[in-house]
Amino acid sequence: MGALSGLGLLARRQLRTSWGATAALGVVAFLAAGVLSTAPRAVATMHADQVVYETATASGPARDVISVAGSIPGQAPTGGFYDPGSIGSGVPEEPDWTPFVENLDAVRAETPDPLRSVMGAPLFHVTSTEPAYTAPERSSDLAEAKVFLRTAPDLAEHAELVEGRWPTATAGPVFVGDEQSISQPTERAPAFEVAVSRAVAETYGWELGGRYDNLSGSGVIALAGRYPSLVVTGIFETGDPDADYWLHHALGARASVIADPNRGLLGTATAYVDPAMITPLTLGVAETRVWYPVSTDGLTAADVPVLLAQMNGQSARTFLVPAGPDDPTPLQLRPTSRLTEILESLLAQRTGVDAIVAVLAVGPLGATVAVLALGARLVVDRRRSALALLRARGASGTQVRLLMGGEGLAVGLGSAAAGFAAGLVLSAAVGVDAPVTVAQVLLAVAAGLAPAVALALATSPAGLRPTRADLAPRSRSRVRWVLEVLVVAGAALAAWLLLSRGVVAGSGSGAGAGVDPLVAAAPLLVSLALTLLAVRAYPWLALAAERALAPRRDLVPFLGAARATRDPAGGPVPAVALVLAVAVAATSAVLYSTVSGGVVREAWRATGADLRVSGPVVDEPVAEQLAAFDGVAAVSPVGDVGDGLLQGAGSSPRVEVWTVDAAELVVAQQDVEGAPETLDGLAGTDGADGDGALPVLLTPGAAGPGVGPGTTGVTLTTQEGNVPVRIVDVVDELPGLPAGRSLVLADADRLAEATGDVSYARLALVGLTDDADRAAVTAEISRLLPSSVVEDPDQEADAVLAAPVSGGLAIAFVLAVLLAGLLCAGAVVMTLMLAAPARARLLAVLQTLGLSPRLGRGLVGWEIGPWAVVALVVGAVLGVVVPELVLAAVDVTALTGGPTQPDARYDPLLLGAAAAGFVVVVLAAVGVAAALSRRGEVAAQLRMGSND
Repeated sequence: MGALSGLGLLARRQLRTSWGATAALGVVAFLAAGVLSTAPRAVATMHADQVVYETATASGPARDVISVAGSIPGQAPTGGFYDPGSIGSGVPEEPDWTPFVENLDAVRAETPDPLRSVMGAPLFHVTSTEPAYTAPERSSDLAEAKVFLRTAPDLAEHAELVEGRWPTATAGPVFVGDEQSISQPTERAPAFEVAVSRAVAETYGWELGGRYDNLSGSGVIALAGRYPSLVVTGIFETGDPDADYWLHHALGARASVIADPNRGLLGTATAYVDPAMITPLTLGVAETRVWYPVSTDGLTAADVPVLLAQMNGQSARTFLVPAGPDDPTPLQLRPTSRLTEILESLLAQRTGVDAIVAVLAVGPLGATVAVLALGARLVVDRRRSALALLRARGASGTQVRLLMGGEGLAVGLGSAAAGFAAGLVLSAAVGVDAPVTVAQVLLAVAAGLAPAVALALATSPAGLRPTRADLAPRSRSRVRWVLEVLVVAGAALAAWLLLSRGVVAGSGSGAGAGVDPLVAAAPLLVSLALTLLAVRAYPWLALAAERALAPRRDLVPFLGAARATRDPAGGPVPAVALVLAVAVAATSAVLYSTVSGGVVREAWRATGADLRVSGPVVDEPVAEQLAAFDGVAAVSPVGDVGDGLLQGAGSSPRVEVWTVDAAELVVAQQDVEGAPETLDGLAGTDGADGDGALPVLLTPGAAGPGVGPGTTGVTLTTQEGNVPVRIVDVVDELPGLPAGRSLVLADADRLAEATGDVSYARLALVGLTDDADRAAVTAEISRLLPSSVVEDPDQEADAVLAAPVSGGLAIAFVLAVLLAGLLCAGAVVMTLMLAAPARARLLAVLQTLGLSPRLGRGLVGWEIGPWAVVALVVGAVLGVVVPELVLAAVDVTALTGGPTQPDARYDPLLLGAAAAGFVVVVLAAVGVAAALSRRGEVAAQLRMGSND
């Protein structure tokens, strides 16, 4: 008992008198616990924010749970026509759909969580399967005016009636005689009442109270024969026509107008009728659209796989929903949702992000272990004389280890608790609201125990007496050799497994299940293997430098190289910490450049030019108007001719034929990454001889076996004719055109001259001058073509990079580099502090012999300089190897938004900044170490050295 009390008193005395090195271990534990309490929760919050972001940016039809049934609630299914003799001439009764809505909500209530929580109250409307044809008004300029007939019981809650009143039920046609035709009643019905949006009324030229004739022919069965006209009794405003409610009400907020080159303007819209009128008007040939609005607020990342499984299971079921207690024909609902596509994409993103974060984490983790080992050695070195005295007075090796372990425990647990609490406070301040898990608490406890373990392992009872490293016998321990061989073999095996397995898509059934251990371990093993190889090669390199510097007359270079060979500061541990720090910085820079560059590249690939205009027909006059805008350099209309056959000697694949203005496309895609370099050949400016063949570009899907650039004997057959073609090139992609399709691209004028095919382009690729104002040009195009969609690749890329997962990755890259920099500085300081006593004794002797202080500082540089050079070289190699391993195993297409895995990108500016930052950190750490080193007087150091 007395022995333990004495050890405790000694431990307290040591902490009071020499606390700096132990405090450094506490700082490491503080940082480790803070990171372990914050990083996992930050990643979980980022994934949850990404769920909300993806679903919020998606439209209602793209995320809501939807079911369309081919009948009217409470009525017979589609095709159950009514007996004319039973219709009569009265006003139909208002249907009671309240039980139907309650039964729809019961379907939601019986659904398990989390699906039940994301599904809102059910909504529905009933719409005629076919449109009614009305006589176009002259004031509308329409050649055709179609309206779908729809009723929605909640229309008044989402629309503001600005003119007139809501429609009511009207009398039906009169039939006399059982055999009378349904299209020829005895007495036709009066005009039925409708309400339309103001936008539809303006497009169709309709006015309040206006009566408009229905046309016979196709459309709603015999509508003109039964109801010869309709009357507009109400006009309403919809507010935002792109709101989710109105997107479910297709053509309700505004009409669709298509310009047909042969027939003119063709209009299609929706007119709303009273619920009692939908059956008499459509004769039951209508469909009911039911949807449950989806909101993912509060959904966590862990809920995504469960929600996806539930939605897939729900889509495989059929729900019978009666309109009332006595409904003989319940509505058959088969819910589907495109939210499953979003969830699969989220899981793929999650897999890629977690893999990248894991790769970024293992580097600082290894560096932390190395810094702990250095700190423990430094503490033991400061306690060496006291510990040796304890051993001399009978203390056992276990007691000595317990003494040092207790010191580490006292400092580590308190620091870890403070770090964990600081992490929680910081998380709350930045909006990280993910719950704390048991695993995170255990990791923080491990961070608190780490200093105790490191001190206990560093306290070797047999090594408490100081020895000269250059005179000590070289270790022949087989354990180290075995461990090093295992690390190198493990690295080789892990790299081979990753490369042989290939990229694993992130949207499969196992997506989001966690980090692949192989992906996380392989980079660390490879980093350790290369570091160990460098450490093994280091003495030979240092010896070569020593021999090369021996003939020099100046002392410091030769002496520094000699000390690096015979007594390297800190041994191989600093090399591990420095190499991993440089590797993390280089890997972060490469992966950031790869992901962000991939996003930009995919945005330009999808857009194909500075601006992409789609929607209305872009004929020659419109193209000329676009080209006349200030800042526009080229305009190439892109037309879809249709399907064709590419007939060669061995095969005749079916292809899609597209046309462009080849000369304009060359200018528009001049600086577009991924654009074919052989566009000049398509434009006929490559100097090819005129053989009468049509020059074309092919994608791989269109090129049959043996078809490549310069292939002859190939004929393109289209709807209008056929023409021999000359294969200019086979390219992986055609920017601006659909990806993954079998495409043939030709010049529009040449194809029309050869076959007579004329395409009406609804797409145009616009190239801008270098000084063009993108916003102004976009505004001009929108004024000229109000219904067009103008896409800017820079804006598309910015939208993707603004997502929480992109911003979170960027923050992760920065934090990984900062953490690596702190660990690097700590490793340098501790390494120099370990070497400080021997350096002080050496400098005392040399300064007595006349060495200047400036030359003495050069020895400090030689203590850490060689390791820094090794770290830069090996870290640079790892900066190439690790990203290649990651991209060979992890599918990051969900992060870039493209169909193909991006290649690693090496940004010289970022890599140069990382290297410069490493040098600055090392120099700053050297300055700190110099300030902290003991500066004993020369005489004192000489007296101490004489007793060694």
